[in-house]
Amino acid sequence: MRTLVRAAAAVCAAAMLASCAGADSSSTSSSAPAAVSDVLELDGELVKDITPLDERSVERFAEKIRSVAQEYCMVNNRVFCAVIPDKAQFTDGAPRVDFGAVCAALDEALPDMTHIGLSGALGAGDYYRTDGHWRQERLQGVADALGDAMGFSVDLSAFEAHTFDGFLGAYAEDAEDAQPETLVWLTSAATDSAVQDNYQAPDVTDVYDTARLESAIPYDVYLSGATPAVTVTTNAGTGRELVIFRDSFASSLAPLLCGVYDKITLLDLRYMATPLLEQFVTFDDQDVLFLYSMEVVNNSAMLR
Repeated sequence: MRTLVRAAAAVCAAAMLASCAGADSSSTSSSAPAAVSDVLELDGELVKDITPLDERSVERFAEKIRSVAQEYCMVNNRVFCAVIPDKAQFTDGAPRVDFGAVCAALDEALPDMTHIGLSGALGAGDYYRTDGHWRQERLQGVADALGDAMGFSVDLSAFEAHTFDGFLGAYAEDAEDAQPETLVWLTSAATDSAVQDNYQAPDVTDVYDTARLESAIPYDVYLSGATPAVTVTTNAGTGRELVIFRDSFASSLAPLLCGVYDKITLLDLRYMATPLLEQFVTFDDQDVLFLYSMEVVNNSAMLR
């Protein structure tokens, strides 16, 4: 029974998603391409300049995450936090924020959470050339870092790779001659049997929405794109559940965890007011991961 989308329909209007479009300009799912002045072309890489660092935004992000965790998650759950470095951190000549200082500040501000460092798990080749997102097939290091802290193991070499060769990301329109690149999605018996329940795309059940590959936003192949909430139900049989507070990066990560968790719930506070959370999930005996990109941390007013 598709209970999540039925509950969502009663409490969350589609207008909320539309009103936040453009909030995360690294997301091809929810925004127009970044302005020319924000996107740089450096040795063939298109990189968004998210500087300067907004220290007040980092503080506000910590305050928001802390309040959500204290209100909903800290009792009888295991709570983790990770920040995804932006592509500029790994691109020579790109303006960059002090990512290490941001992570240190969040470690200090959120002492009751287990913090998972991702800067050592990623590199320049792990992001799309024409987009700010990470590449799913390059997430072994991220899976290892998360797994070491959260108690699981995922081997990406055990997945089957599928390719789409016409991908142009959110930054492509800001380049003089951007060339298409290859988008990869990874399947397994666990992803094939998993079922997504997506408020924004109620007619789609597969975790990979391959019809989106021919749309204006091919990245939406992962869990059908931007949405306030989506659950993935699997046949993992582990008795484990995961809740991810997230932005668009988690769309490509979550399918890789279908063999680890019986249920994965992804919640996007850019598109849903915090008081509505209890309409989507009951927090009890779960792994709870706050996983956000550096761009959202630096623009945290978008979190509702």
